[in-house]
Amino acid sequence: MDCLIVLGARLNARGEPGRVARVRLLHALEVWRGLEGEPYLLLCGAPTHGTGVTEARSMAAFALAHAEEHWGPEFVERLTARLLLEEESHTTAATAQNTLALVQARDFIRVGLVSDTMHLPRACYLFRRHFRRHRLELHPLPARGLLGQYWRARRYLWLTRLTLREAGAWVKLLARRTLGRGP
Repeated sequence: MDCLIVLGARLNARGEPGRVARVRLLHALEVWRGLEGEPYLLLCGAPTHGTGVTEARSMAAFALAHAEEHWGPEFVERLTARLLLEEESHTTAATAQNTLALVQARDFIRVGLVSDTMHLPRACYLFRRHFRRHRLELHPLPARGLLGQYWRARRYLWLTRLTLREAGAWVKLLARRTLGRGP
């Protein structure tokens, strides 16, 4: 694997990764640790309203702090050298488009895509649409456990919200595609 793309998610009011972003990022770090050759870790996400920081930059700070606490300074040094940030994208479709240029500029071929299990099917669809004309292999790497966390915490409203948001995003995507206006 040449690179792991970690899709951004909303930050909390303090500008730190929220639950969704943390689940994705912690999964990506575990996958990254287990891969040979230390691929790049491409963190994505534009500024979140009111925080003054990008999702990508906030996730990088969280990843480095987590690595320091759990794996030590040597690991942090190695991870720092392999971090890339994509800080312009506000949507999954924009992330697919913007990361393509970064991936091609570094001649990556095998790319892992990290997101939560609910979001990953749509993300894979969008990334494959953007990557299909290029010699790139996309490998979905689902971060499991998010829905279970919400269920165990009895956060049913959040589960409903996540489900409706993702369903709405699919409807919008398919409608735009049908009308010839989207990826």
